[in-house]
Amino acid sequence: MNDMVSIPRSRWVVVVLAAAVLIPGGIQRRALGQTVVGTGAKKGAQILLLGTKGGPSLTKERSETAALLVVDGRSYLIDCGIGTMRRLLEAGVQSQTITTVFITHVHPDHTLGLVDLLGNDYYAVAQGGPDAPTEFNLYGPPETPALVSAAYDFIKIPYGIFAAEPIGRSTLINPFRAHAITHDGLVYQDDKIRVTAAESSHYQLMPVKYHSRMKSYSYRFETAYGSIVFTGDTGPSAAVESLAKDADVLISEVEDLEAIEKSARIDFRGSGNANMAIEHMRKEHLPMKAVGELASKAKVKAVILYHFVGGSEGERFAAGVRQTYSGPVFAGEDLARYCLGGESGVGGVKPCP
Repeated sequence: MNDMVSIPRSRWVVVVLAAAVLIPGGIQRRALGQTVVGTGAKKGAQILLLGTKGGPSLTKERSETAALLVVDGRSYLIDCGIGTMRRLLEAGVQSQTITTVFITHVHPDHTLGLVDLLGNDYYAVAQGGPDAPTEFNLYGPPETPALVSAAYDFIKIPYGIFAAEPIGRSTLINPFRAHAITHDGLVYQDDKIRVTAAESSHYQLMPVKYHSRMKSYSYRFETAYGSIVFTGDTGPSAAVESLAKDADVLISEVEDLEAIEKSARIDFRGSGNANMAIEHMRKEHLPMKAVGELASKAKVKAVILYHFVGGSEGERFAAGVRQTYSGPVFAGEDLARYCLGGESGVGGVKPCP
């Protein structure tokens, strides 16, 4: 692929795998009663929402933005906010089975869970075994290589401590490869999915001098079972509307603009930043009405809402979207699963049984 940048693979880390400290298989024990959606050869496509909260503030009810697309048993992660690794464990998904990750943009609520994820993957590779992966690929905007490199540098410090202990040693090549996306259009393709990107309007208020190295993308995933569009963060955008044209499902951020404006005038009282924060939310995010308008113009078959900002009552947000969109609207929750396919329900998507 053009315009892709990878992290050098020349750095080696000395790792000690002490049985007394790192219990084999202990990090990724499957929760009782859970179905592992990220493995196996089961046919079909499903979407697992791992985090549905927009940041940067945290809550105990919802993890930050992340979703897993599973196609014929192969998993792809889209964004990785705080709480992603915990949700994967709760869903019974082994993180090392996810070898392809897409980042929409590098705001903290979409990326700060990356260290947990990569740390768990790092251990899995070090532990070895015939089925252990040797490489993980991460795709995202121009800042992605620096982000992944920093995460790797962070991870290797605590693992490097084991090297000082005379228990036993193993060497390991950096398994994380970052690919910078710098253009719209096709950015990834394998035998299960085809991914196209469109730069969103999330950074439209940013000074122009930063635009070449700071980008925010929406992604469209084409599968044999239908098409899925993740808006990431965006304001109203003709490019995103075109990307979403006739998609089977639009997975969209959503905000309660009235609640946010009220909160901003309190939170930024006296600082002079309230108007700036409100302008950001008006132009660089999607209020409920705007989500419905986007879905209607693009003629998508169904909408799933996540990245809630301005409240956590999903059905209230869904009702707001339905004012401007007549198709099925699902209010996402952490660990909710949706099945995709021509016979899976109205609009081609419905909650999985």
